[in-house]
Amino acid sequence: MMKSLKILSSIPLANNNFYILSKKLLNKSNGGYILSFHDLPSSKFEEHVKALLPAKPISLDELIIRYKANKSIDNCFAITFDDGVKNTVKENFKICKKNSWPVTFYLPTDYLNGDNLPFQKIEILEKYLKETEYDLPEILRNDKKLLKKNNLMSYLKKIIYIKDDLFVKKVLDHFLDFLDLMQKKDMPEPISWSDVREINKDQISSFQSHGVTHTACSALSESKLKYELKKSKQIIEDHLGNRVTSFCYPYGSAETINKMSIKIASEIYESASTLIRGRLKNKNIYYLPRIDLYKENPISLVRLKILISK
Repeated sequence: MMKSLKILSSIPLANNNFYILSKKLLNKSNGGYILSFHDLPSSKFEEHVKALLPAKPISLDELIIRYKANKSIDNCFAITFDDGVKNTVKENFKICKKNSWPVTFYLPTDYLNGDNLPFQKIEILEKYLKETEYDLPEILRNDKKLLKKNNLMSYLKKIIYIKDDLFVKKVLDHFLDFLDLMQKKDMPEPISWSDVREINKDQISSFQSHGVTHTACSALSESKLKYELKKSKQIIEDHLGNRVTSFCYPYGSAETINKMSIKIASEIYESASTLIRGRLKNKNIYYLPRIDLYKENPISLVRLKILISK
């Protein structure tokens, strides 16, 4: 209901003149921002970014350098993509190259090395797992309500935010074993390291860290969290020969980022990004907000998100 009301209220912003006037009235030209994209068609991505012009896309590095130095970032924004899905990275990079838009891709390294992301596994289980054709792993054996698929899906969607990587992997892989090979292959393919190296040759591209296993930082012990942040940085640097300076918290919500996460990120990286909506105005460099845009968002809602972000 709330989403529908937002879309309805945003309709006038589809008009360019109304959007420009709204920006002036709300004084929304100041305070740069970071856009966050996940999996969306390149045509929709291009439409979203062009809807924000004449605001200027600049690299994430440049945006952060200017921000740290108290230089103007008015009417500037950075483009970021999470997760490293092959088609998303390759097709949307073509759009960035065509338009000379700098872009940052946050990579979870285990995904590129062959293990699908937890939420991708849940999506495929929701699609194919049959209610009467699975049992429970030993660690869940006493929770009989999980033999109902709806209850199981709710449980799986919850644990990826609160349990560590080993627990999540063990549970999800148990249920994946009930699917056939073709069903499992229906999960999105990651970009290959060879494709990453090829794209990385272009100066408008940047590849940064999204952790190793895409586990919620607040669910990890201190030692595991340090491993995730250091190892993912090392793996990407070893493949590309570039310094990795930015970390993107998996899931990115306030509930999945604790004080320890921010402290450790500050010891290893030069900045860290969340999925908490906002602008780069009086924000902690290791708790940077981003404005999330999705394939179902019309241009008017994209513009509304920019206008209401503080």
